[in-house]
Amino acid sequence: MLKILCCLVLLCGGAFAEDLPLLGLAHVGFRVTDLEKARAFYHGVLGYDEAFDLNGPKGNVTLAYFKVNDTQFIEIFPGDVPENKVMMTHIAMYTGDLEKLHKMIEERGLNPTKINTGRDGNHNFGIHNLPGQSLGFLEFVQYLPGSKHSEAVGKFLNERRISTHLEHAGIVITDFEAARHFYVDQLGFQVMWDYKKDGKTTSLLHLRMPGPSGDYVEIPNPRGPLTGKWIGVTAHISLTVPDVEAANKEVAARGVTGLVPPMFGPDNRWQLNLYDPDGTRVEYMSPKKSGAGFQPAADF
Repeated sequence: MLKILCCLVLLCGGAFAEDLPLLGLAHVGFRVTDLEKARAFYHGVLGYDEAFDLNGPKGNVTLAYFKVNDTQFIEIFPGDVPENKVMMTHIAMYTGDLEKLHKMIEERGLNPTKINTGRDGNHNFGIHNLPGQSLGFLEFVQYLPGSKHSEAVGKFLNERRISTHLEHAGIVITDFEAARHFYVDQLGFQVMWDYKKDGKTTSLLHLRMPGPSGDYVEIPNPRGPLTGKWIGVTAHISLTVPDVEAANKEVAARGVTGLVPPMFGPDNRWQLNLYDPDGTRVEYMSPKKSGAGFQPAADF
């Protein structure tokens, strides 16, 4: 009973005695309708090696892992477009102590799955039925010796990678307050940017996960149900680069046409937006800098 009361006090107070032991974003998963077209984009344009795959009973690729760095990946699931048109399947974060993390999340009144060993050889668990968001699940993983990820350390680090850091993921939100409560009040994420376009009502939140990485999730306050291209615009990943203008020139040299010039966002950073063959946005971001030809960012 005392433990339950302590947890309630912590939740109501919006603060925790101890942060969740998270080390950063591990991966973001996306569905694609055509694996070869996805490979041409994630490897051919972005420069990421397909470090390893998981196959189905007939030998077909059911999951392809494109490596950003030794701890971060983009997971690609070939298949049909889901009914809700949201191609993002899940977001994963990694830890060095999965059992401790699992216990802490349980104590915060959430309902994590049991700790499992995935087909990739790592331990993981998830939280499903996420409040206020069109995301299949939130996953937590611990990399283990002998897993596919550990065996790939130091390998598949292509020099053609335009970015080597996955900084944040944006999520399609259906209930802003429910999603905010989940990340801030239950998981202990910190509000690092509260963008109010009109100066009064939150339009967008950047929520930094506990731990040393600085990685975060982005949740918009929806003005209504998202449809069409705006689903792929919102459910996106963001990759950091030192110079967005140089990134723009490089992707153009790799055959990308119809590029919108880099834009200056309301968060005082430059951004360049690309789209995979299924309309999922991949955002390159760099610090504020001067330069001719830059346009103000669109209001996503």
